[in-house]
Amino acid sequence: MGTSKSFSDTKKNIPNWGSLSDTITRSCDSSTISTEKKNKILKRYVDVIGGSSKAGRGNSKVAGRSGIRTAKKLGAFFGAFINSGNNFRETLDNLGLSDLKDKSVSDIINHLIEYCSGTASTIDEVAAKEATRKILEELVSSAETIDEMEELLDSKFERETSEDLIIRYFGYYIYEHLDKWFYEKLIKDKNQSDCNNLFRQIKDFIFESLRGVQRVNSLQDIDWSSDGADRLIKNIQQDILTVFE
Repeated sequence: MGTSKSFSDTKKNIPNWGSLSDTITRSCDSSTISTEKKNKILKRYVDVIGGSSKAGRGNSKVAGRSGIRTAKKLGAFFGAFINSGNNFRETLDNLGLSDLKDKSVSDIINHLIEYCSGTASTIDEVAAKEATRKILEELVSSAETIDEMEELLDSKFERETSEDLIIRYFGYYIYEHLDKWFYEKLIKDKNQSDCNNLFRQIKDFIFESLRGVQRVNSLQDIDWSSDGADRLIKNIQQDILTVFE
């Protein structure tokens, strides 16, 4: 949790920022946060980014655009893996990583992060990039070899769909915005233990809430450069934000 740089000062003039900041700050202690308060935090987050319709469709300047762009690339990676017959080496070759000699699991994850997210300079881009890291590490960081990475992905897609994983990506994306905006400042104003307690509960609440998102978007046989793929990802992001609105 936390980053080396605080972004909170850049957001003070955004509508509804004060309400979100106040709720986050008041919740940062050693207690168990009530469901009502966690709902309030996430609702005020959606208010800050402009609402589910605006941010979900990529029309907010605060959040949403980088989430869409990166989720499409992540979907393209998942699609390439499935279309290759779950051949991870072939997938990496198609994504521009053909020389695997001496490449570690960490090297490959970093390559995939760059493929999905590229350079990150704004807070939205940073949140999208860190969310990509989190979902990829969740999927394959326990592997020690490329073959083990393939086995883990193969096993994952036996249990879950690409949409399930994209939804989890967006969960991390929301969490990373809150982390980047508030964590470092709260450590200075409060203490690390209380901050960790707060953000752990926020993270758990986000993913618990996302279990109720309906899986209605088929991501099979999608042309990830098409307008159809763009609409599907926007639909998913808007559906997720609506859960918290």
